[in-house]
Amino acid sequence: MALTAISPSPASTSNNGNSPSVTSRDIVDVDYCRKGVKYLIDNSKDMKILPPEFVLPLPEAESPSLAICGSIPVIDLSGLNGPVEQRLATIHAISSASAEWGFFRVTNHGIEISVMDEMLKAVKEFFNLPLEEKMRYASEDVMDPVRYGTSLNTSRKHTLHWRDFLRHYGGPVPHSYHLWPDNPPCYRRIAKVYLEAVWQLAVKIFGTISEGLGLDTKYIERRLGEGTQIMAANFYPPCPEPNKTLGLAAHSDHGGLTILMDNGIHGLQIKHNHAWFSVPHVPGTFVVNLGDYLEKQ
Repeated sequence: MALTAISPSPASTSNNGNSPSVTSRDIVDVDYCRKGVKYLIDNSKDMKILPPEFVLPLPEAESPSLAICGSIPVIDLSGLNGPVEQRLATIHAISSASAEWGFFRVTNHGIEISVMDEMLKAVKEFFNLPLEEKMRYASEDVMDPVRYGTSLNTSRKHTLHWRDFLRHYGGPVPHSYHLWPDNPPCYRRIAKVYLEAVWQLAVKIFGTISEGLGLDTKYIERRLGEGTQIMAANFYPPCPEPNKTLGLAAHSDHGGLTILMDNGIHGLQIKHNHAWFSVPHVPGTFVVNLGDYLEKQ
């Protein structure tokens, strides 16, 4: 039902001396790519040139550096608990943002800042684990309940993304809980708390959108059925030539809602009215965007 994406902090680029060093010219074996971008950076001798597998041809007009610095609609969800007029104004704000932008930022969303911080910390610790530990979850099968990797499929001929990711299922009854990473030791506990809270936030937003359409509050929730929640944690290491690649290429999300938390590192861009906008970081908030499934309903 909801996709929760987290962007941890960039990691150190130092080489600990325990692994073989590689340069961008050495990266001809796709196995290096399967191990992750952080592995390439950590085991490179002062990488200055982007490996060709990651070079993404971009039209000049699509360059991230040309994105407009702007702000998406900001909505205070506490208004849903206020007097009738305030509640109706909040519902209208979400409806307008959904129709005109497909994106909005929520404040006073009800999720404790401490829970958000703990989740970011646990994810950062996961990506800083030794490679062997992370490779326990390496997979290119999109149906696997837990996956670690870089681009979605490194065995196919296409440009790779400059990011590592951890993805796994969540939901109100996380049947795959026992498969989630058990290292760092806190991961399962905090991920369960965080994903349960985000699920409830998604249900609240679905209900508000339903009301804004003049429908029963539970309409979208019923249409989605039991639903599926996917946790996607994206890690973007420092890049030697950031003007030649992207952490994620332009895309739309296929689900119902994406509820995104970042760690203060700017990079998110959205397309609105044929122009790209850079979305600034605002502490303690979430960025919400409507997925393909919801827009088609």
